[in-house]
Amino acid sequence: MRSLKTILAAFAAMMMILGLALAQSAPSQSPPSQPPPSQPPSIYNSRLEAAREMMDAAGVASQFDQVMPMMGQQMAQSFTTLKPESAKEIREVMEQLVKRFLSRKGELIDIVAVFYAQALTAEELQAVTAFYRSPAGVRFKTVQPDVIRQSMLAGQRWGAEVGREIEEEARRELKKRGVDL
Repeated sequence: MRSLKTILAAFAAMMMILGLALAQSAPSQSPPSQPPPSQPPSIYNSRLEAAREMMDAAGVASQFDQVMPMMGQQMAQSFTTLKPESAKEIREVMEQLVKRFLSRKGELIDIVAVFYAQALTAEELQAVTAFYRSPAGVRFKTVQPDVIRQSMLAGQRWGAEVGREIEEEARRELKKRGVDL
């Protein structure tokens, strides 16, 4: 059971890191199919285009391309821990799933672009785009995959540790109340 908890904690940490990499400030809601009533379609469309351009300049697609295989490898390792005799099948399935989901990255990019278009003006989006195209922005994009990779590993360790601590404390507190798990 502890292995499953570790897998779930690792998966949650990886999803959190992926989400942060793709959209650090995007609210978790479905994007509207049309502009908010307070914005004329032409202004909204220009903001949406600026958001897509900013995400392109930020290298979001390439971040996704780097993070998804790492997630697949981590999940394959975790599943293999549970079923070592099925390691080959697990690796094959995870490779297929990663390829399939990589082909869908445009869906998430479009969703997140809507959030940026709602949150920032076209001018602000253009300023962020200019940053990503500047020497500092190019350097930031260069180091970001390694930072994400390190963050995923740290998130896994942290998630496993916190999960273990919560389990221990919950068992201790429940035992005080007469519930022995």
